Amino acid sequence: MKSVLELWNSRLEEHIKEVRSYLRYMLNDHLLIVMIFLLAGGALWYQSWLKELPEAFPAEMATAAVLAAVLILSSVRTLFKEADLVFLLPLEGKMNPYLRKAKTYSFIQFMLPIILLFLLLGPLYLAVSSAGAWYLATGVLLLLLIWWNMDCDWYISFSQENISIAGDRLVRFALNAAVLYFVLSAMPVYALIIALLMGMLYMYYRRTAKGKGLRWDRLIRAEYRKKQSFYRLADLFTDVPKLRKEAKRRIYLDWILSSIKFGQEHVYLYMLSRAFIRGTDYLGVFIRLTVIAGAVAFFAETNLYGAIAVILAAIFLTGVQLISLVKHFDMLSLPDLYPVRTEVKSKSFYTLLRTILLTQGFLIGAVLMLKLEWIQGAASIGAAVVFVFIFVYGYVRRRVEAMTSRGNQ
Repeated sequence: MKSVLELWNSRLEEHIKEVRSYLRYMLNDHLLIVMIFLLAGGALWYQSWLKELPEAFPAEMATAAVLAAVLILSSVRTLFKEADLVFLLPLEGKMNPYLRKAKTYSFIQFMLPIILLFLLLGPLYLAVSSAGAWYLATGVLLLLLIWWNMDCDWYISFSQENISIAGDRLVRFALNAAVLYFVLSAMPVYALIIALLMGMLYMYYRRTAKGKGLRWDRLIRAEYRKKQSFYRLADLFTDVPKLRKEAKRRIYLDWILSSIKFGQEHVYLYMLSRAFIRGTDYLGVFIRLTVIAGAVAFFAETNLYGAIAVILAAIFLTGVQLISLVKHFDMLSLPDLYPVRTEVKSKSFYTLLRTILLTQGFLIGAVLMLKLEWIQGAASIGAAVVFVFIFVYGYVRRRVEAMTSRGNQ
């Protein structure tokens, strides 16, 4: 039997090896080149937007809210597996060295995106404030907040009440945002008061978790969700056998399925539409990117080219992530028995994806018109329509044909 430290080292080595194996496919794809151009365009737009930023813009509040929203996501990567519920349960009292290693790894892993976000938000803060020293102090504070949030999330995992997790995140978001706002606003006294409240909350969580055993089922389920999130991202570039699809019944969207005509030529259109509506991955991607792009279009003061860039970027990112929908039923043998030509599946997928992306384009364009920016809204919708047809019947068609040819080999 391995020691718990040897077990952690082997688990970490296995995890890194798996991530590297998928990154090899993800980083070699030509999508990386497109993302570089998008990042370059986004940087130019960000720079021009900062120049037009009004002096009354609440940069401190916006920076604090964004950082706080990301900080509450910090948690411990235990790398637990389902079998651990049986085989590691007798060793629970000896798991402290394993868990210390897990916390150290989780802290370093989460620190990197926080630092990048901190550097990204720096120009926004400095555009309306000259207190650069306070922003540097915020960088040091972020390291402490990562540790505080991660430990609070760990202690709350011992709780027997599932509802307490949502309440905990809401409270931690408010405290994180408050202490960051007061530091960014050069109000150290108020920041110290919030810090004392955070310390009291930390001691409360630690005391309530004292003497309780690990919630193995909850920790294993949390680790499973994190791995599945990475698998969904990797599935955009290559086949991921470990990816598990989940479905959720959404009765309020059944009218969409009932509007599809009955007939052999519409079999895959119905099936893929059903998968999109009930799949937690596909519909979630569409909603999240539409909401984010709509919020950017509504709150950001952009010119005509900036508005078009926002809507096209949202359509591109959504479309790329929905390409895997065409393979949703490939692991089932029953569809192979359908008396339907193979071309019908691809044609149905293109029709569905075109409809989804056009709907997204119209929704984001409607947000611009809601701001009474009629020219930008109309131009963005027009650009979206043209881009969707080029994207679906150009880029997506080539990707699907390449995936089909690989599957037939």
